[in-house]
Amino acid sequence: MKTKMLVLVGIAVCAILLASPALASAGYSKIYGNANEDDVLDMRDVTYIKLVIFGKKPATDFADANYDGKISMLDVGQTKLIILGKEKKLTLVDQSDRTVTVPRPIERVVTLFPSITRVILALDGCDRLVGVSSTTTSGKYANRMIMLQAYPELLELPNTGSHRDPNAEQILSLKPDVIFGYSRRLEWCDPIQEKTGIPVVGIYLNPNLASGCFESYRLAGKVLGKEERAEELIEFNEEKFAELREVTSQIPDSEKPRVHLAFWGSITKSPGSYYPVELAGGINVISSESSVTVSKEQVIAWNPDFILIHGPSAPHRLSIEDVLSDPDLQTINAVKSKKVYYTKGHFIGWDPATGLTEAFYMAKLFHPDAFKDSDVEEKGNRILKKFYRADSLYTWLLENSDLYRWE
Repeated sequence: MKTKMLVLVGIAVCAILLASPALASAGYSKIYGNANEDDVLDMRDVTYIKLVIFGKKPATDFADANYDGKISMLDVGQTKLIILGKEKKLTLVDQSDRTVTVPRPIERVVTLFPSITRVILALDGCDRLVGVSSTTTSGKYANRMIMLQAYPELLELPNTGSHRDPNAEQILSLKPDVIFGYSRRLEWCDPIQEKTGIPVVGIYLNPNLASGCFESYRLAGKVLGKEERAEELIEFNEEKFAELREVTSQIPDSEKPRVHLAFWGSITKSPGSYYPVELAGGINVISSESSVTVSKEQVIAWNPDFILIHGPSAPHRLSIEDVLSDPDLQTINAVKSKKVYYTKGHFIGWDPATGLTEAFYMAKLFHPDAFKDSDVEEKGNRILKKFYRADSLYTWLLENSDLYRWE
C-alpha cells in the first residue's frame, strides 16, 4: 500500500513539474538540458536523458546538460535544477553559434554594443548594467539615442570600449558575471572572453527578420532570468503585428505602393529586405537579405511610389529636398507626387521597439484612408513606453528625426 502511494505521489509530482509554467523553461531552446530539442525545457527532457542512458533514445548534444562531455545521471540532476530555477550554471548556444556557460544568478552585466544595451533595458535589466560601450554614452550620436532619454543614468556608467575594441582591463575591474557582445562576427566575441575569462554571450538583432529579434529577447531573458518579461514583449509585438496585418492583409498587391529605402545618406544604398515595410502594406523594391548598393539608374528603373530616407536624427546627410530637386530623379513616381519622407531606420544597431513604431508610421503613409483613424504619435508613445518605461519618447523621436507629423 505504501509503495503504491509513493508511486502515485511520484506521478503527481512529475505531472506538476511537467505542467507548471513556472517550472517549465519555455522560449529559448538552445539550452544544454533541452535533451529532446523542442521549445520547452521540462520533465520530458529528464525522461529523454534517462532513455539515452539506457540506450532507448539517440543521444543529442543538449542531453549533456552539465556540459562535461558525457551523458549520465548528473545530467538528469542538472536538468531538474534548471527546471526548478536552482541551477548554479547554465550552458547554451548563443546567436553566433558559440557554446557559452554562464553562472547563476547574473547580477552584474557589461554590454559592448548599443542594440544589445537596448535589449537589456527592455528586459528591465538596467539595474544590472555596470558598464556600457563607448558608442552608447560618449559617441557623437549618444545625445540622439532614445534609451538615454529613458535611462539618463546610463551616462554615469563606466565606458567599456567598443565592440571592435573592448577595454579588457576596464571590464575586469567591473567584475561582471557576463558580457553581452555583438555576435554578428565571431572575432568580436571570442577575443574578449579569452582575455578576461568572463563568459561572453553573443547577441545579434536582425532588422530584416522580426523573429530574429524575438530570439534575441529570449536568449537575453534566459541568461538574466527575465523569461517572463521576454515573453511579454514578444506577445506584445505579435499583437501589434496582428493589428497591422488585420488591415494590410486585406489590401491587394496591386494597391500596395512600391517602396525604395534610401539609407546611410545615399539614394543608392538600401538595407535590403526590411520587415516594417511589408508589415505596413508596402512592397520593397529590393528583396535582398543584406544591405546593397545599386546604381541611380536602377532606382529610376524601379520607379518607386515612395522613397523613405534614413533619418534617425537631423541634420540629414541626404535630405528630402536633395531627392526632390535631383534632376536625374524627376521621372520617378515618388518624386513627381512628392511622396518622399524620412523614416527612423537603423541607429547604431537595430531597435525592435522603434521598428514597431516605424511600421505604424509607414502604414499611415502608404494607406492614409485605411489608417485615417490611427494616431501614430499616441500609438508610438505607448509602444516605446512598453519597452522603455518612459513617457513621450515617440514625441521626442518625431522632433529629433523630422518624421512626418499628421495634424
